[in-house]
Amino acid sequence: MACRELVERVTDHLEGALPIEDRARLEAHLATCPHCRLYLEQMHTTLRLTGRLRDADVPTEGREELLRAFRRWRDEQS
Repeated sequence: MACRELVERVTDHLEGALPIEDRARLEAHLATCPHCRLYLEQMHTTLRLTGRLRDADVPTEGREELLRAFRRWRDEQS
């Protein structure tokens, strides 16, 4: 697994939704990549400090702005 793919799949990993084959690839990558281990640690810290937001917790305007930003990012990656 490349670093970029790990970043794209980290949410699934954190939510326990990563297929077993991908989880094994992710864990193998983490064993050899200090940068991705740090990234994953930062994601854990962010979640711990901010808690878990539900859709209802995000104002509609803010939610739409975030969705637009993610769509732009996704389109740039294609």
